[in-house]
This record gives sequence, structure tokens and C-alpha cells, in this order.
Amino acid sequence: IATLAVDTNARSMIGTAGSFKTSHPAMVSVIGTSSSPPLSILSAMQLIAKRVFFRDNQVKGRRQFGREDKLSKTLDEVNCLYWGRSLVGMVYTFVDKMLKTGKVSQDVVDLIPHLCVVHAALAIPNNPDDSLHAIYLVEEKIHGRFIKYINNNSAVPADSLQGQEVVIGLFLCFIQHVQYQLTNSMVYLLDFQGAGDLLTDCQVITGSNFANNFGDGNCTTAFNNFKSEHKCNKICRAFGLQAFMEQKIHSCTLRCLP
Repeated sequence: IATLAVDTNARSMIGTAGSFKTSHPAMVSVIGTSSSPPLSILSAMQLIAKRVFFRDNQVKGRRQFGREDKLSKTLDEVNCLYWGRSLVGMVYTFVDKMLKTGKVSQDVVDLIPHLCVVHAALAIPNNPDDSLHAIYLVEEKIHGRFIKYINNNSAVPADSLQGQEVVIGLFLCFIQHVQYQLTNSMVYLLDFQGAGDLLTDCQVITGSNFANNFGDGNCTTAFNNFKSEHKCNKICRAFGLQAFMEQKIHSCTLRCLP
């Protein structure tokens, strides 16, 4: 068990309120000893706590969800981060294996950034009757200028990227391609954003079979459009990924053979 201390003072809020979450300074303390391995979130130097909210057109300001809705929506958020961290890690495993073959040109190797999705945890009250409904998404704090690399429902880098940001954007498009391929066209990530080598708030995207997973942001339309919208770049080609259009032409050729 651990205790979570959150500074909910409006003046202490980190940045401005997003579309449906606010961020606050936080600190976690472990109570007692346990034989279980420590939570990965505890390895973070600094933490933030995010709280979901909604807006009502008839009432000014932010409004809080009831306990069940807040738990469901926060669980969707942390689930996306858990999956996001694993899916990005899967790509780097693929990258490492390819680099060992020596077939990837050095100019592409030099472009590869070292990125990871933030550690995260779901914090819920020990007392289920807590009247404050204090449920938080706890993440390691990101430092530096926040950058949106790939927008939600998009398979191309954001137009606003500059300099090294462009390279990271292209690498994240490569990440999407690898995820889509290695999961047999079942899942990939969207909405890449963050600062430095840390990414957060990524969205897991799947086909209609899993449309009810990963929250409201799981847009199956974006998933279905991925093969036509993804544009293979230098990194995709260097790692031997085949363009989806080439795959379509190839399959058509096979069907037309006598």
C-alpha cells in the first residue's frame, strides 16, 4: 500500500487544463514493507497526478465525474499507457535485432531516438466510501517543451514540427508501421506527444473487434484508414518494411496469375 499526496490548489496546477484532464504535483510514499517488487512508478524522480473531468454546456467550468465513471475513464487512460509502453518496447526489441544484422545503414542508425512511454499507475482510495472520489492517474513528470508529434487519428507527423522534432516524428511513424506489422494488423499507437525522451497520453488504436477497449479515443475509422494514410519513410525502408501499397499490388498480381 502507498499513500498519494496531491496538491490540488488551482495555483499549483501544472500547465492549463486539457480537453478532459488536469495535472497536479504529487508525491507517493510506501507504507510498510512488502515482498512484492516495487511499483515502477516509484522509480520516477518526480510525479504528477492527473484527474479527469468533463464540461457541461449549461454549467460554467469543469465538472467531476461520479466515482464509477471516473474510475472507468481513468482506467482507460492508464491502460493506454501500459499498452503504449509495451508496444514501444516491442519496437525497440525489433530495432535491436535488426541492428545486429548489420543491414541498416549507419546514416539511419544515427537518426534513431531513444524514446519510452512514461511509467504510470492508477491510484484509488483504500476506503471505497471515500466521499471525495479521489481517483488519479499518476505519471512520472515530463520536463521541457511539450511537443505533439502525431495528432490523434493521424498517421503522419504534425505540420508544426521543426529540426530534430521532424526526425522523431518520422521515427514515430516507423513505430506505428512496426506495431501494425508485428501484431498482425491488430493494434498500433496514435497521438504521440511529450518532451525529451518521454512520451505520454498516447492512444491505443484497434479494429472493430476491440472497439470497446482503450476508451473513447479508440477510433476504428483511423485504424481502418492506416494502410492508406501511412507514408513509408527512410527509416521504414532501411528496416525492410514493405509499403502497404506495394503489398496490395503484389497480392493483386498473384490473384491475376492463371
